[in-house]
Amino acid sequence: MISMFASTARFPAPEFENYKLPKMDLEPYVNDTTFWRLGALILFLIVSGICFHKFRSRKAMLAVSSAGLIVFGFLLNACPCPVGLFQNIADSAVNNVSISVGYLLLFALPLACALIWGRLFCSGACPLGAVQELLQWKAVKVPSSLDRVLRMIPVIVLIIGTVSAMSGALYPLCYLDPYLPIFILSFPLPFAIVTLVFLLLGFVVSRPFCRYICPYGALLRFFAIFAAKKPVITTDTCINCKLCEQGCPNGAIIAPENEDSTEAHEKGTRRLSLLVACLPLALFVGGIIGYSAAPVLSEIHPDVQLLRDVKEHKKTINAEAFYASGEPMSHLEDKAIRAQNITTIGLSIGGVILAACVMAELITLARRRKNEEIYEIDSGLCLCCGRCYQTCPLEKRHTEKGIET
Repeated sequence: MISMFASTARFPAPEFENYKLPKMDLEPYVNDTTFWRLGALILFLIVSGICFHKFRSRKAMLAVSSAGLIVFGFLLNACPCPVGLFQNIADSAVNNVSISVGYLLLFALPLACALIWGRLFCSGACPLGAVQELLQWKAVKVPSSLDRVLRMIPVIVLIIGTVSAMSGALYPLCYLDPYLPIFILSFPLPFAIVTLVFLLLGFVVSRPFCRYICPYGALLRFFAIFAAKKPVITTDTCINCKLCEQGCPNGAIIAPENEDSTEAHEKGTRRLSLLVACLPLALFVGGIIGYSAAPVLSEIHPDVQLLRDVKEHKKTINAEAFYASGEPMSHLEDKAIRAQNITTIGLSIGGVILAACVMAELITLARRRKNEEIYEIDSGLCLCCGRCYQTCPLEKRHTEKGIET
């Protein structure tokens, strides 16, 4: 206010006849869609939970996915996107970059829902998941061994994206969403090709992006493991008809084990003991691998690249801008060293986390299930599509009876 009066005194209005001061119109206020998206997200998560856990209906979940595709995909343009939102969180936590409460809630609410009801976000509110779910024609099951290897890719993407954001580099994962051109109706050639490839792949492979690339899906999977209300195939007694296992394209059904195979049980027990004993070594090796990969990732940081160009006297645009700015060389070196240190520490910890995930997969594979003769659902892998409800004859009969009643 003081500065306004001072500027008025310094630059008085011109003394012309019939002169009027120009009217100061504030620029039009544009509503922030973040809180609209928050309200819609809460609504869709609640409706998805009711349709999946109470009504247990595949058709209802498809209806919710279709509505979510329209609202979050086309009306809100899939932004902020869950694929890259965690990078904003990481950048804010380390570099004190301001981030709104709305963005924090958009990131945290699906994770909180996963702790309660499982991965409902993937089927009920994520536009990326809705595109894949609705366009799937005939899913070909990925072999179990290959599926377990591909599951590690989202963890790697999550680690690299987080460390890149923490170091202050660009957000590379913002360009990773292959379905974004559909929502913003813009199809530049490189992205259009990637979009077309994923759309065609999605016709025959169930949710290829969700299962094998999406970093947020890796977080949801971890939280869903501890869900308070886990998905169950049927509310009746399982008759082991195997239809749910055949109907699930996501590898989320856990088949019962043959209790008569004592040899297999003992072999699995020995393997489990060996894996637990090797766990500390595996974590150490993972940390070393992450530490060794840090120099490669740090090279993509703008400050590190600029420092290299300046030292090598390259006449790049960024180097010329640095010379013209008059910034001391020591400042650029400090920023580059900070970025390298964050990358080194982050990837070292990330390597340990990746090794822990790999060992968890192997331990889960070796673990024996005693006295369990029913088909169950892996809540971490279940995408809440409701296909098992549709294929289970007992659940189908139960649902039809409930409708008649």
